[in-house]
Order: sequence, then structure tokens, then C-alpha cells
Amino acid sequence: MAVWISRFKQITDLENDDSVTSAIWKWFASMVYGELWSEVSLGAADRYFETSTTITADGSESYDEPEDHFGTVRVARVLDAEGHEQQLDELRPQDEIHVRGQVGDARYWALIDDHLFLFPKPSSGTYEWYYTQQSTDISGFADGDMVDVVVPAGEAFFIWGVAELALGRQGKDVQLARASKEAARAQLQFQAANRNIYEPKTRGPVVDDDGVLRVPGGWEWPY
Repeated sequence: MAVWISRFKQITDLENDDSVTSAIWKWFASMVYGELWSEVSLGAADRYFETSTTITADGSESYDEPEDHFGTVRVARVLDAEGHEQQLDELRPQDEIHVRGQVGDARYWALIDDHLFLFPKPSSGTYEWYYTQQSTDISGFADGDMVDVVVPAGEAFFIWGVAELALGRQGKDVQLARASKEAARAQLQFQAANRNIYEPKTRGPVVDDDGVLRVPGGWEWPY
């Protein structure tokens, strides 16, 4: 973090100006980092900040949302020790009436307020909750902590974004910083979206004409 603050000061020519304290630089940095996170996670590379949490079912009515939860990707029931999973379907509100009160292995899920509901209600078993995280608050980072700007253009976006806030606070012209940040934004979106450009694209299992999933002996890939 100390390296970033040094760069912020250099680009704004505020190296010898103590009116912008380290705490303020970190506050500005956290604000801009939240914007960088949004550009990456809400479009360009929507699974970059994905993680998961394990739920051990115990018959509870619902399960608390993780503190850093932003959006659920999927929920799955863990079938065995090897980690094989069965994906659960998200339940529409109007369909809950058909499964409420039932007990057994969950087949559906619903996110209501800040709680995950599983239907039917399982009294045992393990479930994996995959979700996208909220932006990290880096305002409290120590000098030696690292900040992940994802791709090369993320550095320019991050630095110029903080520069715009700092210069604006000083009553100085922010046009160059703003224009540079927006130019970096376009490259950030492009580079983040192409992080997996050389990776094989997703293929699904073969589904027969009658709609039955055909996976005997493992996955079969369509061509």
C-alpha cells in the first residue's frame, strides 16, 4: 500500500504536501478500488472475485449470508467425499408454496433478505454456496499489504482515479486525471474480459432429444 501512496503523490505533485494524510489517501484508494471492482466483477470478468462457503445442514430454517456476499452464483449439494455436486435450482417466489414444510435433501434455493433458504429443508448433508464477493475495503490496509488491480490497465485506472479525487480536494484541475481514468476504464474492461481468451470454452453434457441428460461413464462433449 505504501508503494501506491507514493505513486499517488508523484502523479498529483503532492509529494511534499501533508494536507492529504496517509489515511485520506487510503480512503480515496478504497473508493476507487470499489469502482474498479465493479468494472471487473459486474461485467468484464464476473467470476474474478468469486468464492464459496460450505453449509452443513442441520435442519435450520435458513442460513446466514456471508459478510462479504454480493451476489449468489449457484448453490450445490455435495454428494460425496470426492466433491461431486448436484446443482440446486433457484426457486421462484410463487413456487415456494409447493415445497415449504417439506424435509429432505434440498433441490431448490432462495435468497431472501440476507438468508439462504433450502427447499426441502435438509436436516443433514453438505452444501456449497458459490458467490461473488463485495469490494474489499482497503482503507485500513497496512503499508505492506498488496492491492490486486487485476490487469495492467487496472493500475492506471486506480492511480488516475485516486489522483482525480485528491486534486479535486485541493481545488485543482482534474481534467487530465479524469480523462486518463476514463481511457484506462475502457482498457480495463477489455483486458479483464479477455483474461480467459486462450482457455477452452464451456461445453455442456449431451442432452438426448427427449430431454434426458446423457452422462453414463462420465461427461460427453458435443461437437
